Formats: sequence, C-alpha cells, structure tokens
Amino acid sequence: MSGFALSIGLLAIASLAAIPVMVAAEGDRGWGAIALGQAVGAIAAAAIGFGWGVSGPARIAVSDGPLRRTAYVESVRARLALFAPIAALSGLAAALLAPQSPALAVLGAVAAAAAGVSANWYFVGVGAPYALLLAETLPRVIGTAVGIALMLGGAGGAAGLGGMLGGMVAAFVCSTTWILLRTRRDRALAPRPARLARVLSDQRHGMGSALGSAAYIALPLVVVTVFAPAAQPVFALVDKFQRQISVALQPVITVAQGWVPRRDAAQSASRARSALLVGGGTALVIGVAVVLAGDPALRWLGSGEIAVAPLAVVLMSLFVAINFFESLVAKALLPSLGRLRIGSHATIVSTLVALPLVAVGAVFWGAVGALAAVVVGLLTRCAVEVVAASRTIRSSDTVIVREEIDA
Repeated sequence: MSGFALSIGLLAIASLAAIPVMVAAEGDRGWGAIALGQAVGAIAAAAIGFGWGVSGPARIAVSDGPLRRTAYVESVRARLALFAPIAALSGLAAALLAPQSPALAVLGAVAAAAAGVSANWYFVGVGAPYALLLAETLPRVIGTAVGIALMLGGAGGAAGLGGMLGGMVAAFVCSTTWILLRTRRDRALAPRPARLARVLSDQRHGMGSALGSAAYIALPLVVVTVFAPAAQPVFALVDKFQRQISVALQPVITVAQGWVPRRDAAQSASRARSALLVGGGTALVIGVAVVLAGDPALRWLGSGEIAVAPLAVVLMSLFVAINFFESLVAKALLPSLGRLRIGSHATIVSTLVALPLVAVGAVFWGAVGALAAVVVGLLTRCAVEVVAASRTIRSSDTVIVREEIDA
C-alpha cells in the first residue's frame, strides 16, 4: 500500500499545486472554464479507457504472463482506436459549454481525456507499485511541474494544461515499453489478440460502470454551469478538491483490487467481507479529517478569489467519505464477486436521481444546493452496490456451509 500511496500522493500533490496557480493566472472565470473542460474530458477518459480500470486489475491478477501480455495489447489497440474521435468530441462539447474561454476548455478536455490510455490498472493487477511510480507517475508529475513553472513564469493556463498533456503522453510511452519488455519472454505463448469488436464487447460491463462513474462525477459541474453560472467557480473549486482527496485515497482501493480477487470464489467472498468492514470504518475517519482540514485548504486553493461556505465543507466531507466506500465496493468487491453489472445499474439509478436535484439545488441554493444533491445521488448509488455485494457474500457463505454439512 505504501508503494501505491507514493504514486497517488505525488499525483494528488501535483494536481492540487496546479489549482491556485491556474486560478491566479486565469481568474475565477478562466479557472471555471478549465475545470469544466477537465470534467468533460474525464467522461471522455472513461469512454477511452473502456472499463479496463474497473475490470482490468482483477483480470491481470488471476492471469499468467502470456494472458497478461495479450490483455494489455488488446487494451492498447482498442484505446488508441477510440482516443481521437472521443477526445475530439469532448473538446467540441467543452467549447460549446464554455464560450467565454473555449480554448482553455478544449485543452482541459483533451488533457483530461488522455488519462484514458493510462496503464495504471495493469501495474495494480501485477502488484508492481514501484514500476508504476517510475513508468507512469513520474512522467505525469514532471509534466505538471513543468506546466506550473511556466505559469509562474508568466504563461497562461494553457501552458499548465500543455504540461499535463505532455506528461500523460510520456507516461503512456514509458508504461507500454516497460510492460512489453517485461513480457517479451511470453510473446511466443501469448494468445493472439481478439478482434476490436470482440474486445469491446467483452469490456462492455466494465465500461458501463466506469463511464457511468465518470459521468456522475462530471455532469453536475456541467449542470451548474448551465443553470447557475454564478455558482460555478465555487462549485468547481470544491468539486475539484474533493475529487483530488478521493484520488489520494486510491491506494487503499488499489491494493484491495489486487488483494480481493482469487481463483477460489469462497476466498474472494471472505476477503470481500473483510474489505467491506474495514472500509466502512476507514470512511468515517476520513470524513472527520476532511471536515477539520477542508476550510483552510479551500482558502489556499481559491488563491483569495473564491470564498466557500462552511456548509459546503461539511457536504464535501460527506462526499469524500461516501465516495471512498463506494469506490471500494464498485472497483474491488463487485468485480471479484462477479457482479460487475450492478455497478453500471447503480450508476444509472444515481444519475437519474442526482442530476435533476443538482439543477434545482443550484438554482435555489447555489453551490451548497448542488453539492447536497451530488451527495444524495452518491449515497443512492452506494446503497445499491452494498446491498448487491452483501447478498453475494451471504450466498457464498450459504454454499460453504452446505458443502461442509454434506462433507
């Protein structure tokens, strides 16, 4: 966990450090356009990633070398085929939604969409945190650092986004090179990659869950931009911060993604139960910590230009705690229990619940109302997934007891 935590921590620090510099460089409206573009790009990244971030770690964890090589090659072919059209559409959508700063919105969307070609799920599956650090994390951190340096030197927000995009491209090249070199001995035994249509069909449930998650994360900001533009900079700042905290907590989920899945279904169910109990307690501790540290952190991130109400900080802590627990269930438990489809169904339900509430809340209560609606939708999604996971675990326990009785 410490190895994965180092990568996630460095990425989170770099991303957070870029926010006040961008706000200072472009002002609150320019920052709002960048955040909107990144939100749209996050949906594109999920579509490009096509579910490998959800189902990939479990598949890699239970596969041998030849199958791992084939799985990664299939993912690269599919994601590269999807990248150009999806990134272009995301850029167009961002420009239409942020006409005051279309160039910043487009570049933000494309830079965020590039995350869809990340190979971090492969490193999670093989349990190689320090390879992830060298091949994936450091290029991205260096790219962000270069962008920050350029902005501090007088360049605009576009320079920061360009640095982030360059870091993502470098990370993809380095990661792919490392993976192919590490599996070169398995090349002769590796099955031939399936056709693109077959690969995408096999990934449809993982893609549904990942795309739904990304849409649920990004669409509230789009709704606020359309229905309550005056509240958009505040909502964007709080939303960005709570997402970065959630990213910083990914090491726990990352470790669980490789630890819970086992070839033996009963063992997977037992580990899923342990992860469920420990995750619930951890979520409570995280929520309290965010309440205590949230206000001074947001004042710093806002660079003195964006003020956040205390109630928004409380709602942010609820979001972070619930989102951590939901991510644990959706990414580590449901795939290992064979219930991946539940994640996509739960996302659809929560999106239908949350988005209308976000519009109403933003119009009448501004950023606070929109944040409250996001929390309600996330809680709905979490409840659906936890019920499904718990039922599967209980069913597994029943089968084990029956087998022991028969024996």
